[in-house]
Amino acid sequence: MCTMPDAARAVSLARQEPKLGVGIHLCLTQGTPLASGLRVLAKPSDAGHPSNLHQSVPALIKKLQFSREARNEARREWEAQIDYAISAGIKPTHLDSHKHIHHWPVLQDIAIDLAKKYRIPAIRCAQEINPGLLRCPMGYRVLARLARQLARKLSQTGIQTTDWFYGLAATGAFSEKHWLELLNRLPSGTGEIMIHPGKMDGLHDTATRLIAQRELEWQGAIAPAVWKAVEQNKIFLISYAAVASKS
Repeated sequence: MCTMPDAARAVSLARQEPKLGVGIHLCLTQGTPLASGLRVLAKPSDAGHPSNLHQSVPALIKKLQFSREARNEARREWEAQIDYAISAGIKPTHLDSHKHIHHWPVLQDIAIDLAKKYRIPAIRCAQEINPGLLRCPMGYRVLARLARQLARKLSQTGIQTTDWFYGLAATGAFSEKHWLELLNRLPSGTGEIMIHPGKMDGLHDTATRLIAQRELEWQGAIAPAVWKAVEQNKIFLISYAAVASKS
């Protein structure tokens, strides 16, 4: 996420793993904007402090829906974020976004245009499957519907996406037990499983709602039983670079 304080270190770590597929997590709701002169999408700055992007998704969508200037700023900001990553030596395999905002109709075409402009071959579509483990909240069901709409648009452009997606309903709940239940129920085709693994050190609830949950998901992702189940179910790990090669 190029707007966040640790972006430079993330880029440095990614460059140490040339086989790692790295996407650009486009953002309009958190961190410091990279484009200059944002008047609608950024909060006014205090003296000596940088401006910050608005954090409310509903407020953002309202601004984008009714303000051409807001839509132009969104395009400029996303261009700046992509430019930042590419100039730092990252070759993006795909685009996705913080809070999944690129799925909203007012932003779908901007994401598609930028993927074409920068020759980024794939875009995430959070077409959430239902393996019968957790009930997906209404907001995420709306998002999944928007993702299917975006996937239909992509099918007309040559930009690729996965056949399915899972992780909305299970956000913050990806324990070892959940992994083991899920891996026996996955559909065929290419899919993306979204998790948020990490350490609690330095995290605060003003910046993220996922704190202890990150430790839970970290431990689930590295559990030997999970990796054994991956092998037993003949699941192959790929990146979006392989998804893009479908074309």
